[in-house]
Amino acid sequence: MRFPSYGQYSLETSGNMVEVYATGAWSMPTTRAFVDELKLLAESFEQPWSALLDGRRWILTTPECQKVLADAIVMCIENNLKRAAYVLDAGMVKRAQIERTDPNLQTRQNYPDYQRDYFYSYFDALKWLKAQGFEP
Repeated sequence: MRFPSYGQYSLETSGNMVEVYATGAWSMPTTRAFVDELKLLAESFEQPWSALLDGRRWILTTPECQKVLADAIVMCIENNLKRAAYVLDAGMVKRAQIERTDPNLQTRQNYPDYQRDYFYSYFDALKWLKAQGFEP
């Protein structure tokens, strides 16, 4: 099986939610382009917001990309990101990579107002975000 040489993404804002659809294997140029676009969105929110990431067609990234993404998540939290829902398939490798980007992985004291959760179903993720006060 051959993986594509780079991944793709789409970012959409609706209500107090940003929806991210990620596909393919992300290279550093893809990661940086995503982070640049995400930063503009994050800085545009004046109220608390949430993110829903559908990563079921995303393949993986390099450790260098993970660091850039982890820094971007902190930037988003500092710009009022309160909840993040990750929709992933059943494999644990993707989840392990995503978990490494959580700024609260070691301790909940860093960003106590930020929470994330993981789902297999897009609609379960939407339902959780709605219960948390976020919806498109």
